[in-house]
Amino acid sequence: MKTPEHPIFLESLKYIRSHIDFTGLDKVQQSIVERIIHSSGDFNLQSCMRFSPNVCEKAITALQNGAKILTDTSMAKAAISPMAKRTLNTDVQCILDMAPTSIDSRLTTRSAIGMEQIWLEMERKEELLLGPVVVIGSAPTALMTLLDLIQNGTKRPSLIIGMPVGFIGVSECKTRLINSDSSYIVLEGSKGGASLAAATVNALLRAAEN
Repeated sequence: MKTPEHPIFLESLKYIRSHIDFTGLDKVQQSIVERIIHSSGDFNLQSCMRFSPNVCEKAITALQNGAKILTDTSMAKAAISPMAKRTLNTDVQCILDMAPTSIDSRLTTRSAIGMEQIWLEMERKEELLLGPVVVIGSAPTALMTLLDLIQNGTKRPSLIIGMPVGFIGVSECKTRLINSDSSYIVLEGSKGGASLAAATVNALLRAAEN
């Protein structure tokens, strides 16, 4: 049985819809933008959203067929897991679980190592046949590492949500993702974060449940 949305959330959606023109967006894209605005309180983020062709349909099909969700932070995992459990019971994993606790930060990041290790492990176990949905809300190095792996011939994810927040390497990795052949949902510029990336996945989970 479908879990109803909280009345305050539904009231917030009415308010958002009264202030935004969603012309040009399909129903699922609109729901993603609504959740992004609801999570951020920023109406201006609508103009920063970028969707690759048919990305929502592809992601929904993958989720309905059992695709995993990989996050770059425990915070994003915590924000997605309740929705994942009550909709499709989707497996949500954090790449940091595969990263060493101590590294030389002058050379790399735990996120980059975690992404490489979990991706290669899934490839070894043939778990990439149904590409995971990858959620990047904080770590541009994780996104760059994934794009390097794809460029070197590994299987693509079903979707990459590219919403790392910050200034160093952030715009560059988002631009590279948009110019790649991967399916993406990107929030351009320096804005992003775990909550916005999670809001995007949660909208897709809701759509997949329906």
